[in-house]
Amino acid sequence: MTIFELMQLIQNRNKALKFFQRLRWKDGLVCSKCGLTALDIEKHSKTKLGYQKYRCYCSHVFSDTSGTIFHRKRVPPEMWIFALYELSQTKTITSVELGNKLGIPQKRAWRLLTVLRAHCTVLVEPFYKIMMRGVTEGDEAYFGKGQYNTEMVQGILQRNKHVLLFPIQDRTEATLKGNIKAHIENYAYIMTDTAAAYGGLNCMGYTHCTLNHSIEEVSEANLIHRNTMEGYCGNQKKILYSIHHGVSKKHLWKYLSEFMLKTNLKQKQFTFSTFLNLFFNPPLTC
Repeated sequence: MTIFELMQLIQNRNKALKFFQRLRWKDGLVCSKCGLTALDIEKHSKTKLGYQKYRCYCSHVFSDTSGTIFHRKRVPPEMWIFALYELSQTKTITSVELGNKLGIPQKRAWRLLTVLRAHCTVLVEPFYKIMMRGVTEGDEAYFGKGQYNTEMVQGILQRNKHVLLFPIQDRTEATLKGNIKAHIENYAYIMTDTAAAYGGLNCMGYTHCTLNHSIEEVSEANLIHRNTMEGYCGNQKKILYSIHHGVSKKHLWKYLSEFMLKTNLKQKQFTFSTFLNLFFNPPLTC
């Protein structure tokens, strides 16, 4: 979907509400309490922002936003949809830029984006249930600036598939190997550095390949490298430091989850429509 097509759908409040309802009830109107369908539900009233309320046969009253992250937020539908479009782009968006585009204060734009990014931490959870196989890579990186605002993160990925990040407190053998064993199947190839904590992976059923960058050891034609994982972490740091000018440790994981979600979706023919459906109708399982 292009920006011009999106503007046609949300150019005024009525069109934005219809588009919102089409996304929210794409599988039909359903009562969130008893599960009755549209035949037993009647329109009730409207909220101040125009969202439709419904009354079910069981006397339960709900609205278009009930059961979503948009519930009880004083934000019109066109702003939610436009913010999701901007958030779905590769290099994300800052609250200052979003505030200028929507004509709202920066603090309000920041709260709006924080709600969406916080939900990204929920949407990435199904990826942690998928076991990696084939050729994988592992690495650790520090995110943040300053002594008390830095987070150590371990990352593992399956080439051409998905990536997972884990906040860690140390680089001990139990921590690093524990995440590998929990998310990578046996007999997979694992590319890491020469850290002692990775020693013994061959004895655990993996094919372990190492690279020592301190002696300028690089891959030539044997595909033994960690360039994918290193490139991923490098790109995220550039976005965090050059676009957002750094983030606090409190909110860092929201930003990392946003990047992780978009990276994993791109491996599955990611589209803006997919991104919208995840926020309006999140999947129950993988």
